[in-house]
Amino acid sequence: MKKITIFLILIITGCNKNDCSSNEKIRKIETDKILETLLQQKYIENYKDSYTFCISLRKLKINTESLYTDSTKKIKTVKLPRIGPKILENAEINIENILEVNLNREKFFNFNDSISFVEQNNCFLEYTLPEKVSRKVKTISVFQAEKDENFIILSIPVFSEDNKKAYMKIDYYPKRYQYGTSIYLAKTDSVWKVKLSKNYYGTY
Repeated sequence: MKKITIFLILIITGCNKNDCSSNEKIRKIETDKILETLLQQKYIENYKDSYTFCISLRKLKINTESLYTDSTKKIKTVKLPRIGPKILENAEINIENILEVNLNREKFFNFNDSISFVEQNNCFLEYTLPEKVSRKVKTISVFQAEKDENFIILSIPVFSEDNKKAYMKIDYYPKRYQYGTSIYLAKTDSVWKVKLSKNYYGTY
C-alpha cells in the first residue's frame, strides 16, 4: 500500500508541474562535466575509434506507473504521426528501476529525488554533445543515425534534487543487436564519478 501511495503522489506532482525547474542551467553545466568524465573512461574511450556518436542526446521519460500494480494508462485508439527522429524514441524508464538501486546497502536515490525526476520530464528536453567531447569523437546527426550502424547514443542525465547524483543511459547500436549501460554517478569534491553501472540488452 505504501508503494501505491508514493506513486500516486508522484503522478499528481508530475501532472501539476508544467514549468521547468529553476536549476536547469546548472544541470546543463553538470552534464558537460559528466560527459567529459565519461570520455576518459571505458564507456566512451573504448569505443571512440570504432563507433560514431549521435550528436544529440536522448531525453529519458520517467514513467511513474508502479511495477506492482495494474497500469492506469488508457488504451490509445488513435495512433498519432511520429514527431522527430525515430532514434530519439523508446526512451522510457520506470522510476522504480532507478529508485530500487542500492550502493553499499543504502538507496542511491531518495524520495525527494524521485519527485525531482518527475519534474524533469518537462524540462531539459534537448541537448547536444559539447564541443570538448564532440571534437574528440566521430559524430553523426540523429537522421544519419537512423540509417547507420555502429553508433552510440547517450541520454540526457536525470539529476537528484541537489544535483550531486545522476542517472543516465548509454545505448550501443552495433550491426547485430542493441545493448546498453545504465550508469549511476555521484559528484564528490567537484568531480563526477561512476559509482555503479548495469548492462542490459535490447530496449530497457
